[in-house]
Amino acid sequence: MQPTNQTGDQHQITAEGGNRHNYLLPFILITSLFFLWGMAHNLDSILIPHLKKACELNNRQSTLIDTSVFFAYFVMAIPAGMLIKKFGYKNSIITGLLVFAAGAFLFVPAANTRTYELFLFALFVIGCGLTILETSANPYAAIL
Repeated sequence: MQPTNQTGDQHQITAEGGNRHNYLLPFILITSLFFLWGMAHNLDSILIPHLKKACELNNRQSTLIDTSVFFAYFVMAIPAGMLIKKFGYKNSIITGLLVFAAGAFLFVPAANTRTYELFLFALFVIGCGLTILETSANPYAAIL
């Protein structure tokens, strides 16, 4: 629906059929996702020295920590676009959050076993969730 006019409230738009839509809450929720993935990327650099010490990693292994997250962007960008096309923005955002949460929960067994490969896999899954989130939230915020 194309917006035809604005009411007194700057966040309510009257559509052609006369229905009023309030886009403030969805916009706030989408904007909070930008902080989520910004925080996730900033925590990666903090995680590297701790994993290096806990798993006794060399420099090459520690560079793979950041690489695993960003490799997920390479792998998941096109599938995330296909997911949006098939299921829409809202369902894609929910899927991205679930994938992100699954990756975060994988840190528990990785920390208990101090398994470097499991940490890398957990970070890759987090990166996949972030890719789905960014691919769906950026255009959705522009539409709002």
